[in-house]
Amino acid sequence: MTDSNENSRFQLRTGAEDVYKIKTAGIVLFCTVLAAGFFSSIVLPQKEYSDTENRQLQTKPEFSMTDIWSGDYQERYETYLNDQMIFRDQWVNLAVSMERMIGKRDVNGVYIGKDGYLLEKYEESDFDSVQTEENTDCLSQFLNEAVKRFGIENVSCLMIPSKAGAMPEKLPSFAEGSVFAAEEAVDMLKQKLDTPEIVLDVKNILKAHQDEYIYFRTDHHWTALGAYYAYAAWAEMLGRAADKKEAYRIETVFQDFYGTTYNKVHVKVPKDSVEVFYSPRQDPVSIVFDDGDNAADSFYFKEAAMEGFNRYQLFLSKNTAKIEIRTKAQTGRSLLIIKDSFANCFVPFLAGDFDTIVMADLRYGKGSVSDILEEYDDITDVMVMYNTEKFMQDTNLHALDIKSESMEEFNMDDFFD
Repeated sequence: MTDSNENSRFQLRTGAEDVYKIKTAGIVLFCTVLAAGFFSSIVLPQKEYSDTENRQLQTKPEFSMTDIWSGDYQERYETYLNDQMIFRDQWVNLAVSMERMIGKRDVNGVYIGKDGYLLEKYEESDFDSVQTEENTDCLSQFLNEAVKRFGIENVSCLMIPSKAGAMPEKLPSFAEGSVFAAEEAVDMLKQKLDTPEIVLDVKNILKAHQDEYIYFRTDHHWTALGAYYAYAAWAEMLGRAADKKEAYRIETVFQDFYGTTYNKVHVKVPKDSVEVFYSPRQDPVSIVFDDGDNAADSFYFKEAAMEGFNRYQLFLSKNTAKIEIRTKAQTGRSLLIIKDSFANCFVPFLAGDFDTIVMADLRYGKGSVSDILEEYDDITDVMVMYNTEKFMQDTNLHALDIKSESMEEFNMDDFFD
């Protein structure tokens, strides 16, 4: 009995020593990392942007007693130490590897899917139901007024699904059937519209092509091929002619693209290629950004896309509040697109349909859509194009308001003069 008690005490003592060693090692590692971060922040030059994480990094904050008292300085300084940590990218990779080793089904909100696809995971908790309802109210009121003003045949709304919604066959088996159903927001929108038929069912269109390269494996955006299928369906919905896919010269511009979804997980998957669908109708073109801040003569910005990791910037470069495009179409029609970044690789397909295309991204502008319609009084068509999940989370859709007085002032006889 005495030997048994001695063995038990020995095992407990040994176990406690092991726990103590593990905790000590953890503390030493933490202090080492913290010290390395502190000294590297002093010695090494500061990085202002992380290509890996696709965001601005916190640089050393300026000392201010006001910020000290409010606590802002301490918070920014802590973020600064984290952001300027030596070998930060390698630590991010290590953290992701550890999450996968312990069996997490998703990493940083990303499913590791089939055929090298990385698919964003959305849950109900990612969305505010009040915000979603407010957004569908704003958009439905705008579209209802636009139909009155421009006619049902000249107004359209394209809600673009997430990759998981468009390509459910690429989901890992445990995730099938559990993806958040964003189409409920689309259904809510349709119920509030006087003419719900102006909403194009892009999700089912893309699902029919999910065995093709319609979304990037490593980025949340669709490819030019995915945008083409949506364009062809949009043209058919409005009774317009769309060129066959074979009519375009398809050119691969990049073959080294790792996108924003990859930057959340850093797993070994094939690089993406970025293609453009070129048509002679896209030349010549004149593009002006934000009322003359920048100008170009092409839809494609190869040099801008090469500056960082984001090859999707090939399409119209960075997002901006307003883009004005003049084409050689000579159709007598002008289009206003209310959009997010999914429209950037879609719009080149419209070059033969409109003389003028005005693209407005409400996330970056301070004005309203009413201001744009007053500035461009020759607008004949309106399109709204959003990724559904981003639409649900947007907090800028109040700028969609078209005052009813503006509608009453509109004179149809003057329009056709």
